[in-house]
Amino acid sequence: MENFLMYIGRVYQGRDSKAHRHKKNEGGSISQADHEKLTEASGIGIVTSDAEGKITSWNYAAERMFGIQSSAAIGKSMEIIIPKRFRDAHRAGLRRVAGGGSSSLIGQTVEVMAIRADGTEFPIILSLACWDSGGEMHFGAFMTDITERRAAEAKLEHRATHDQLTRLLGQKAFEHELARSLEDSACVAVFMIDLDNFKSINDSLGHPVGDTLLQSFALRLKAIAAPSWIIGRLGGDEFAIAVPTDAPLPDIQNTVDGLMRRISKTFSVDGHRLQIFASIGVAFGPTDSDNAEELIALADRAMFQAKRSGGRKVKLFDQAMRADIAARRQINDALILASKRDEWELFLQPQFDLSTRQLTGAEVLLRWRHPELGLIEPAVFMPVLETHLVAFEVGQWVLDESCRQLAAWRKTELKLPRISVNLFAAQFHAPSLKGNVMRTLAHHGLEPQDIELEITEKITLNFDRASIGPLYDLVACGVGVALDDFGTGFASLATLTRAPITQLKIDRRFVENIADDPHNRAVVAGMVAISDTLDVGLIAEGVETLEQAEQLQAMGCQIVQGFLFGKPMSAKDFEKFYFDRVACAAVA
Repeated sequence: MENFLMYIGRVYQGRDSKAHRHKKNEGGSISQADHEKLTEASGIGIVTSDAEGKITSWNYAAERMFGIQSSAAIGKSMEIIIPKRFRDAHRAGLRRVAGGGSSSLIGQTVEVMAIRADGTEFPIILSLACWDSGGEMHFGAFMTDITERRAAEAKLEHRATHDQLTRLLGQKAFEHELARSLEDSACVAVFMIDLDNFKSINDSLGHPVGDTLLQSFALRLKAIAAPSWIIGRLGGDEFAIAVPTDAPLPDIQNTVDGLMRRISKTFSVDGHRLQIFASIGVAFGPTDSDNAEELIALADRAMFQAKRSGGRKVKLFDQAMRADIAARRQINDALILASKRDEWELFLQPQFDLSTRQLTGAEVLLRWRHPELGLIEPAVFMPVLETHLVAFEVGQWVLDESCRQLAAWRKTELKLPRISVNLFAAQFHAPSLKGNVMRTLAHHGLEPQDIELEITEKITLNFDRASIGPLYDLVACGVGVALDDFGTGFASLATLTRAPITQLKIDRRFVENIADDPHNRAVVAGMVAISDTLDVGLIAEGVETLEQAEQLQAMGCQIVQGFLFGKPMSAKDFEKFYFDRVACAAVA
């Protein structure tokens, strides 16, 4: 490169005679004209200067790049293309090289800013060389305009850091910007926003309407945001806002109240007038945490509490939630040891037919027998276990141990018709669901009809074609699929039309006051009607009184489970319960 620049410098300064150039051509070397064609075709601006920084040559590509004709550039200082803030460094570099010193830029390729004739700055790639000719120092530069490249890179970076649907920041970018805000601001309030009724709109009107609604919601957030706000979409219908502030808490509450009012205003989407509601969690940095990732998690925890309280609420992160998080972390660590030390145990709760009073099956329930704390109830550890790394492993153990126990009983006089096993989301979404179930049944010599898999409404929120396929295959083989707690969560009736459900389970909260509460009776009556229409089974949980059992039977629900017929019990106690009941039936 340096030899080429030296040659270009000599050519542009007229130091090569025509005869000398002709002699080179006769030897097969490239001519000056060819050099000029080559450099112009490349679009590379080539400029040379003397030791004082005066321009001695300026090619056509440089004319186009800087908007300066060669006649106007030659003889001028190189500073005409150098932004003002860099000119002192340029002069110092010239003096150093002219005095026999070195320059860190010579022989290097660097990215710098240059300036056009109209004063606009733009990025270039610059390669420099210097040489001594006749005792005089000269400089040469290759310059390439990379404005379009930078624009393309910026576009790619934007795609990588922004949500493509709403054009808001994505999760990582939001976290990065929040971290910067925590460094620069005295206080940052983080709002986590989850749309309460978005799924029902998305399911009933279709994904195109749902996507448009999310885009409209994002635009509304931008419209109400101050310039300092940071807004992101963290996934699905969950959004986040970071507000740098030193305002007192009442002012923050006013901000949240205003946000809730604006969110709940009607949207007009594709001819539909839609209204959405939100659950909002708020955490403050650095008071609650000075770490961006943790602060988001704390606000998310507060949002979860708002949603669990019925939605359409705002919750501030508090010490009670911190204590809950600390407890969850302890449980999280202990769950790993529980699997290693075989602390899991299966309990079973019997299921009965009200008409025949016969045992129809049993639901398998997981219990944790801690070596120090004793038997730990599911309400304590299950919310953590459901999303834990060991969830799949524990779920597989439950499936295998349930089948092993049923097969062992089948070899005795205990003839349990069927068992119901709860699936974790990790099992449901695993690509090997069908294979795992069928291999386990075959290993223990059981038939597909011997088992029913229970899935919750929370799992059905993530239904897609890929995940539903294995369920259809299992049902086709004879395995039952029960939808647990139907009507208590966010699953819609559409779930029943696109998933192969063979049985619905009425949650205990609808059964509890069925004798006195007309609303609960109406819900149960609706489920009975759905069961009859779709030709799927129906079972009621939480039956504790004879009055509840009679009410359910009168409404058409025949299969029940609950304390009235038997509490969850260990396998050993279940054996005793079964044979005691058989003995009583024989005496009767």
